[in-house]
Amino acid sequence: MSGDGALDARQTADDAYLEELGYKPQLSRKLGQFSAFALQFGTIAPIGGIVFTFAVGLVAVGPAMFWPWVIAGGLQMLIALCVAEACSAYPIAGGAYNIVSRLGGSFLGWQTGWWIELAHIFSLASSCIALVPVILGWFGVSLGHWGLVGAAAALILISTLINVTSVKLSTRFVNAGVVATLIACALVSVGVVAALLFGNDPVHGADYLFTSDGTVKGSVILPLLYAALLPCIVLNGFDVSGNASEETKDAARAVPKAMVRANLGSYGFGTVVILLLILAMGRVSDTLASVQPVTFILSPVLGHDLAKLFEGLAVLGLFVSAVVLQLAGARVLWAQARDNKLPLSSRFSALNKEYVPSFAVWITAGVAVLSTLWSSLYVVLIAMTVVLWVTGYGVLLTTMWLGKLRGTVPTAAYRVRGWRVIFPLTIVWSLTLCVVLIYQNPRQVGLGLLIAFVAGLVVYAVSPARNSGRNTVGPVSAEAGPSADRS
Repeated sequence: MSGDGALDARQTADDAYLEELGYKPQLSRKLGQFSAFALQFGTIAPIGGIVFTFAVGLVAVGPAMFWPWVIAGGLQMLIALCVAEACSAYPIAGGAYNIVSRLGGSFLGWQTGWWIELAHIFSLASSCIALVPVILGWFGVSLGHWGLVGAAAALILISTLINVTSVKLSTRFVNAGVVATLIACALVSVGVVAALLFGNDPVHGADYLFTSDGTVKGSVILPLLYAALLPCIVLNGFDVSGNASEETKDAARAVPKAMVRANLGSYGFGTVVILLLILAMGRVSDTLASVQPVTFILSPVLGHDLAKLFEGLAVLGLFVSAVVLQLAGARVLWAQARDNKLPLSSRFSALNKEYVPSFAVWITAGVAVLSTLWSSLYVVLIAMTVVLWVTGYGVLLTTMWLGKLRGTVPTAAYRVRGWRVIFPLTIVWSLTLCVVLIYQNPRQVGLGLLIAFVAGLVVYAVSPARNSGRNTVGPVSAEAGPSADRS
């Protein structure tokens, strides 16, 4: 073994292991196993993701969208398992940024962190943009472009205030939102099953899942690949709870367990919901022509009030996701600043009295608000978000796989069996996704990604550590506060 390969995350306490990795404890460890689970599950927000993106799969291949969800979602779960091992070996704030920096070098690690950081911020913006029309629709209000931007900015401000106040407040909000969503959505799902079994509305048989219902006019290969983007949009953000590792108790064990449970739970729950929606659906053309396809499907099955309740739960879930994404994005910025790899690093790495990187939180809010100006290209913003995540995790998976082959990765508390096959499979899948995402809209998505990459190069070039020729691994400033206050 060489490098980090001699370290063992199973045998050392949280703060002691963090110091072995070269960092002094600075954040407050207040998060337990459920909070770690809630952060990951809240990020995915399977109900919110499905309600707001269901049409992505339906317009591509109709009812047959179920199979791309199952297969592509399963491949996404393999990525989740691999990222869980990475975060178990390296329970450090910053997630992929720190892991790739240690295994693939400072430049590649910084760029990976930058891509995932932008994905968090763009996803925060796109979530708020998606929520505004639905919320305003409840009150019969319609806004133009600037009204949409202003309302989305207001939601971002609320998320910022939750995040900047304290970790305790943000995690309590996320925990409550996740519990409410789980309970209520489970009840609604039971109601749908009962209505399908005992109601008078027509229900499709299993053979309906193998038809496109007229949505495909030729080869089905590309439409199936486009439909496979749905689980990739919903099931993502795999290292979000890993970004809070330095705020989680027994992080090397708690974080990967939470990640695996949250991702597998989201996949399973999402599979059941999508299956029920397809079986209960009327004509595809009518569903796609509706303002909100999922509510349109559920209204005749559950009644208007329960269908709107489900829609409300989706709104709650998506806003919880926005709060978590902002929390995670701020931790990536803080981690880069701690390594002196951002302009104004001392500001970004500063913590308020609640041990929250408040300046980083406000910066994520500012960039997210600027992103809402691009609301007319909402679909492009989502595609860019997903491809940035896919690229970042693809680099993480590649460096982890090579590091494991070379013996330079610490022994993790959570390990993937069959990793010699699973890691290469996830790398190929990530590359395939990148190609499909860019091919679908090469001009706008490709140009947006080029701008993001060039901006990353510029920011890295002017960072203090870059200018001084330093290749820092551990912190370069900011002493830890009293341990009694952090616990």
